[in-house]
Amino acid sequence: MATYTDTLGFYKGSAGFGAHADKRMGWVAVKLDFAKIVAARSAASATALAAGDTLQVLQIPAGALMLAGGLSVTEVETTNTTATFDFGCLGGSPIAANAFANDLASNALANKSDGLAAPVLFTSADTLDLLINTAVPANCVVWAWAWFLNANAAEAVN
Repeated sequence: MATYTDTLGFYKGSAGFGAHADKRMGWVAVKLDFAKIVAARSAASATALAAGDTLQVLQIPAGALMLAGGLSVTEVETTNTTATFDFGCLGGSPIAANAFANDLASNALANKSDGLAAPVLFTSADTLDLLINTAVPANCVVWAWAWFLNANAAEAVN
């Protein structure tokens, strides 16, 4: 059960608020194409992923008030069809490791956002993490996404 902070095969963005027309609201998303991720890890001679491993996939800036997040399977897994995912914060702080998605199957097109009981304030920069539960997918494509408000008052109004 390793946690990977690298971005081999995908781009997780930066931990800053985007340059949107409205600086108060933010949306971050990352495409996780497991065929590319597995190939990039192999090409870099990096450790292969295993069940129980975690990928840090989205960077969340300090002052983000999380409203929602989730996973969307846009291309189904055809090889390791038992692969499932959780999506949240590793270690459960400030939200649970499965706060946004719990046991999302990779072998069917699906959108999953388990939601939060109430918005959660990230007081320091953090990441949202994808836990590979049961098997490592070989070829599915999953989008991880999060929606937040910028709770840094001075930044939000300028």
